[in-house]
Amino acid sequence: MRVNGSDLNSSVLPRDPPAEGAPRRPPWVTATLAAILIFTIVVDLLGNLLVILSVYRNKKLRNAGDPWTSFCVLRENG
Repeated sequence: MRVNGSDLNSSVLPRDPPAEGAPRRPPWVTATLAAILIFTIVVDLLGNLLVILSVYRNKKLRNAGDPWTSFCVLRENG
């Protein structure tokens, strides 16, 4: 153990050892899931932006139900 306490600043946190017989997840699975999640978030944000933009630009879309739609889109992103 280090005397000055710099071991607390290490970037690797101690982990519990995996349970006996538990399968280890390959690194490509984690990278694939992260890529799918990022892609989904980007598509969601772009879709919501298109809804806001079309309500803003098209006056026919500005009726009683559309402020609710815009509110839901804004609330989903916040």
